[in-house]
Amino acid sequence: MSSLQSSRRSFWQRSLEHYPSNNMRIWYLFLAVIATIVLYYQYFVLPSVVPLVMQNIGLSLPLFGLANIIITILGGVSALFAGLSDRFGRANLIVFGLVLSSLITFVIALTTSVPAFLLVNWVLGFVEGVIFTITSALVRDFSPRMGRGLAMGFWTIGPTVGQVVATFVTSQTLHTFGTWQSQFVIAGITGLVVALICFFGLRELSPELRGQVITTLEETKLAEERAQNTNVAEAMKHPWRQMLRSRVLVAALGIAIFMTFYFSAALYFPTYLTKAFPFTLDGSNRLMSIFNIIDVIGGVLIGFLSDRFIVRKPFMLGGTLVLILTVLFFISRIGQPISFVLMSVILGIFGFTVATVWVSWFAGFSEMLEDINPSLVGTGLGIAGFVQRTTTTVALLALTLVVGNGQGFMTWWWVCIACLVVFIPTIFVNAGFWSPARARAKQQARLQAEGLGARLA
Repeated sequence: MSSLQSSRRSFWQRSLEHYPSNNMRIWYLFLAVIATIVLYYQYFVLPSVVPLVMQNIGLSLPLFGLANIIITILGGVSALFAGLSDRFGRANLIVFGLVLSSLITFVIALTTSVPAFLLVNWVLGFVEGVIFTITSALVRDFSPRMGRGLAMGFWTIGPTVGQVVATFVTSQTLHTFGTWQSQFVIAGITGLVVALICFFGLRELSPELRGQVITTLEETKLAEERAQNTNVAEAMKHPWRQMLRSRVLVAALGIAIFMTFYFSAALYFPTYLTKAFPFTLDGSNRLMSIFNIIDVIGGVLIGFLSDRFIVRKPFMLGGTLVLILTVLFFISRIGQPISFVLMSVILGIFGFTVATVWVSWFAGFSEMLEDINPSLVGTGLGIAGFVQRTTTTVALLALTLVVGNGQGFMTWWWVCIACLVVFIPTIFVNAGFWSPARARAKQQARLQAEGLGARLA
């Protein structure tokens, strides 16, 4: 009987009082990444079947565009609720968030009218905004700073891989089932399976351990000792007052402005490349596949390198400057003959530089939040999520106004360059050093003071 009660407690009380072994830590990070992929898979089912939805229930293209804007707004508002994970934990919220998003996905398949269809999709967008932000907080918890970049590199592949999964599953199963509803059912089943795995396998650090800044895995024992003297209730007083700081808002606004180019490319490149360049739709999709693949590879590689050099800012600045130069070259080729190979190189650089900036920024931003208060990282990430999604909404509306019926893309690419330039000053508000030597020296001195210097060397 006591064994059964212990088993039940282990499912519901997921807090770890001791930092997990490296294998278990990687397992928890893996589950966080898989949960993120599933959330975005469910989110991207609609774009993959939208022509059938339009035909079946009468959803118009303007309404589809409006629905996406409202989903983005709701996701931004709901991201603010990620701060609840600082107080109530992350694992259970992720598990039951996955269950809820999967059930909502099933409900979408049952809708027969446009109002009901839109309403349920908006609810899904709200849930996704909360859980997506919480998964990033969980990744921070299980990744010491010397592995933070690599961990964030894997986590940021969630949206890209989720979109790829949605497209692949649709292409492989739609001809068999023949209905758009089938794709939502498949996505719902997938979500429940992953939720079940997370229910049995996902854990989280205790609030006391979450409130520690851990640089290396060798430091975990000291972190556990420090955790015993941590007053969590005191640390989490006035969370908004603590985290709603100008540097947090400026950093979040900066990356949101930077990502204007990414969202523009992801949404419109498949169509734009067929109009402004001599590529077929199939060729444009293959080019976008190159963009996405390099984006994923670049995120993991740059995450690893930024950990090795112990700096984030140089990668942000270098990636932005290379991206600006590449966009300028891209603009110069509009209306000119260009080969598939050269366009592949251009889009490959786009994907790599965007990943360079995004991953190094996310790792550095999480470290800045730790410097303010490691017990309130979830709250800080929620604020960033709100700022980013709100800015993205404004950018999408501006894109629609500037581009119109497709004649204003040249102007919009110059707007994107302006956004990239505006991002550069915001890099300086992030935490961390510019010089790897200075960063390593400070880290070495701190670890030596804790009796860990010899082990690190």
